[in-house]
Amino acid sequence: MKATRKLAEFIHDLSYDDLSQDAIGKAKLCLMDWAGVTVGGYAGGRSDLEPMIDALQPFFGPPQATLITRKRKVDIINAALINGTASHFLDYDDIHTGMSGHPSVPVIPAALAMGEYRKVDGKKLITAVVAGFEAECRIGEAVNPEHYGIGWHATATLGGFGACAAVARMIGLSVEKVVSALGIVGTQAFGVRQSIGTMCKPLHAGKAASNGILAVILAEGGFTAPQEILEGTNGFGKIYSTKFDETRIDNLGQPFKIEEVVYKRYASCYFSHATITCMLEIREKHKPITAKIDKITLRVNPIAINVAGNPDPKTGLEGKFSLNYCAVLALLKGRALEPDFTDELVNDPEIRNLMAKVDMISDASLTALESEICIKMIDESEVKEKANLISEVAVSVTEWESILEAKSTNLLRSMFPSARAQDVIAAIRGLEKIDNIEKVVELLS
Repeated sequence: MKATRKLAEFIHDLSYDDLSQDAIGKAKLCLMDWAGVTVGGYAGGRSDLEPMIDALQPFFGPPQATLITRKRKVDIINAALINGTASHFLDYDDIHTGMSGHPSVPVIPAALAMGEYRKVDGKKLITAVVAGFEAECRIGEAVNPEHYGIGWHATATLGGFGACAAVARMIGLSVEKVVSALGIVGTQAFGVRQSIGTMCKPLHAGKAASNGILAVILAEGGFTAPQEILEGTNGFGKIYSTKFDETRIDNLGQPFKIEEVVYKRYASCYFSHATITCMLEIREKHKPITAKIDKITLRVNPIAINVAGNPDPKTGLEGKFSLNYCAVLALLKGRALEPDFTDELVNDPEIRNLMAKVDMISDASLTALESEICIKMIDESEVKEKANLISEVAVSVTEWESILEAKSTNLLRSMFPSARAQDVIAAIRGLEKIDNIEKVVELLS
């Protein structure tokens, strides 16, 4: 059976009873994390998101789905577009390494918008999210690392497939129409990494979410589409990558790819996280006196420099994609949280002075999840450490829950009172018991 149809049959057949407990647990954690980063995105992105909403306002359709934090409903396509953009604004959302992207921010805004409109229950939302993750991550593994390496932004290109799969599962499209929906969303695939560090990067997530909904709506109405969008001679797998490993579409759900998702502990590009972790260990273990530092050498995989190697960031957003800034921030402040990525702090004289002493070395022997740091002091003594984030995938659902509850609660408080934040967390924890997800959305409105 061809890859596209195989994936379509999986999406059509998947039920809540098929899900593992870890898949259910991870789906709820993804929703918890997404709720926090989306509210935080709306709070932190006012200067960018307000003009976006104002520009689109004349074109809003009937009130079908909620704009988070806005106490307002718009049509489902624009709701997914705007909520998706807001949720990726902070670049603080979850990661799947095989996808080489952020799986929640295209999938959840699409599923939540359609789910609110259709008044689905919590189990249907969870199942839709798992289906969406399976689609985008499996396709990602089939085309990566070549796909990401040649410049595509996988959150955009693959995220559309995830959003489409989630919405198709939620409304129960037939297999034939799921095949068509995948064809429609695949032909809309876009998004290049040249956009990193600008508002177009979060826009990619919003567009992937809205493209997924549009694809399902058109397929449901009988719109014709390519039937072999993944494996065809001129299909996604052949055009968007130098290889397409069709075997990655085998054994779907064994295990579910959502079980492999990791969550960001730091509010920056994930390729900076090994460096931050390594520098925090140096700070804790060696306590170097910053005034006596002569040189800081960061040794990282080439892709980390390619994506997060901005040596001279001028804004907080650029700082999220600067290994130099993230390393110095971790050393000086002992953290790398959202309030640390401001224009003012990026241009702080003490930070600028230390950033000037950072040297980045490209080392292909290191994986993208590794970083080595050597700090040479004025007296020529040195401290060295190495960090590897590979173990993040093995962190249990229970352990992640405690981490994400603190992270999301803090972000939710940026716009909601503490009691409301706790209500959101509690509702997501018990999502499978909720008969209409409007109850969750109302808490976020």
